[in-house]
Amino acid sequence: MWTDEQLTEQGWTQEQIKTRRIEQVSEAAANVESIAPTLPVMPVASNEMELTSSNGIPPVLSAILLGAMLLIVPFSLYSISNAEGTQGPAGIDGESGVNGSAGSSFHLVETSSALPNCDETIDSQIFFIAAEASFQVCQANTWSAIDLVGQNGSNGNSGADGNNGTDGQNGADGQDGTGGQNGSDGLNGADGSNGADGSNGNNGLTSLIVTSIEPSGINCPNGGTLVESGVDDNGDNSLSVSEVDSMVFVCKGDSGQDGADGSDGTNGSSTASMMVARLSIAPAYLGCNGTGQLLQQGMDNGAGNGIALNGVLEAGEIISSALICTTFEVTLVADINTAGSSNPSDFVTINSTMYFIASNGSASGIWSLDANDTLSLVYNGAAMELHGIGNQLMFLGSGLEPWVYNLSNGTAWQVADIFPGTSGSFAADFTLIGTTVFFSARDSAAAFDLWAYETGNFSVWKVEDGIQPSELTVVNSQLYFATPDELWKHDTTNNSTFVVKDINPGVLSSSPSNLVVMGTRIYLAANDGSGGGIELQAYETTNNSTWQAADIRPGFATSSPSDLAVLNTRVYMKATSGTHFELWVYESTNNSFWEVSDIQSSSGSGGPSGLTVHDYTVYFTANDGTTGQELWAHNSINGTTWQVIDLNPTPSTGFIGDMYVHEGNLYFSGQDNLVGTELWRLIFSKDVSFV
Repeated sequence: MWTDEQLTEQGWTQEQIKTRRIEQVSEAAANVESIAPTLPVMPVASNEMELTSSNGIPPVLSAILLGAMLLIVPFSLYSISNAEGTQGPAGIDGESGVNGSAGSSFHLVETSSALPNCDETIDSQIFFIAAEASFQVCQANTWSAIDLVGQNGSNGNSGADGNNGTDGQNGADGQDGTGGQNGSDGLNGADGSNGADGSNGNNGLTSLIVTSIEPSGINCPNGGTLVESGVDDNGDNSLSVSEVDSMVFVCKGDSGQDGADGSDGTNGSSTASMMVARLSIAPAYLGCNGTGQLLQQGMDNGAGNGIALNGVLEAGEIISSALICTTFEVTLVADINTAGSSNPSDFVTINSTMYFIASNGSASGIWSLDANDTLSLVYNGAAMELHGIGNQLMFLGSGLEPWVYNLSNGTAWQVADIFPGTSGSFAADFTLIGTTVFFSARDSAAAFDLWAYETGNFSVWKVEDGIQPSELTVVNSQLYFATPDELWKHDTTNNSTFVVKDINPGVLSSSPSNLVVMGTRIYLAANDGSGGGIELQAYETTNNSTWQAADIRPGFATSSPSDLAVLNTRVYMKATSGTHFELWVYESTNNSFWEVSDIQSSSGSGGPSGLTVHDYTVYFTANDGTTGQELWAHNSINGTTWQVIDLNPTPSTGFIGDMYVHEGNLYFSGQDNLVGTELWRLIFSKDVSFV
């Protein structure tokens, strides 16, 4: 409904407005009368008088006028409200509180290859690499290894937003203007104050990592390491079962097989001015004893009907040839006994120092020769059968019983008095397997037994009674040995001792001797009962099989092989084909054998003895019937055999004793007719000559 002011603005006069308002009252009354019949009629008593208003207007008309006023009043209020001032704007919201400080972060990866790229997004964050049990931190775009105990806490929670400021008060209503003008706007309310900053978040809890050994099982078939990590919820610096958040098993892998060899690269191209060379074994006719090599050089130009630029040195292209020979120098190490012979023997090496038994005339015992060629008497006392057992020496000492000498503190003691009295146990063949030393000894005047000495607790016990063990030999931590009857074995796994192979079936013995090892195979001299006597036999430990490797002397006679020595795939030995003893060899790759030397053509037992291998050469003592027993050598590559030195030039005399390779040189006991039997050394060097 239009207000008076609005009608005035539309051009109405005051008379027109007054007339319109009377019409509106009449219309409202008419509307009330139209609905009156629907209203309930209250009964009036006959004696009551007709009601009228105090101003003489009937009640019905009063109701009509009241209804009209109810319709008019809202329009009047509307008109008044439009005359008030405009409400002021709301105050500005308060600023948000500052976030709490961030705690540190921790991450777990299995391998270092799983580390993410180190940049500013993970700066100062720490990663634990389970497979390496190490920590890495990302700083300045670089991964660095660190060693830390705890982790910083996780990020603190952000502080709560501050409360909004209070809205400003509305301006006062403007007065009704004359002529209907609007009042001026009220002033804006003052801005609300900023909310208080939120409090910093609490530091995060410490992260813990615990590693432990994981035994072989479902998680790790070959065992490994269990890495557990989690948050120390109760703050006791210990990771309990309930606090474990993650587990990683770092397992040991199986040993993989070697990968296949890569294919050969393409040969480089040659030029006519390119020098090519080849290094080959020196032929025997050049007279180079030892491991001789021939170095030849030339131009790859096709000279002498060769093929140019093929990268191969051919005969016509050779310009120079150099013969590289291994030369020898024999020197006396020391005249230990100036009044006689020191008789050095039983050489062993421990930590680059050689130990041996000798006598200087006034003192007998164990001597040492260190890397500086310093000779010392380290133990003064009876000593025989010297062996190295780890970092100690074991020998047959005073009372003919087993003794041990400790190199670290210079003390010696008797292991046990196995055969009390003056007879002695004659302990020998001391052989170490793990921490246990096995040896042969007797505890009465009867046969020898197999004994054992535990280095860890110094206990001694008899392993097997009365079997006469000798030549104790180890193959894959198992003990094999000869007896007068057959080949025996002591199984260190189940602690059992038994005949491992009856080489000569039946009641007769095979009489095994001279045991040597080549890989998993044992070669020995024995009689297999086939009628050929004692010949070279082979025993394979992996399948318990045996066979005759070589019948050097066919028929019913025996070749009696002895002094067996292994050089690569060959077995060298002293044997006879029926006339005299010489150096023989058996090649295991094709089961062939042949006589290597013919040093003394007349019959006799002065054949090669004490065979000792160094590089590709076998050294031995032999008597050629003229110079006496001297030092000889055979080169396995070019097949040459020669006398190394005639140490004692007196005809038909000479003596060479024990030989031993130490620090690349050959040491031996020898006699030159100027001093007694003393310690000598064969020093190897290279000699180059053009041929």
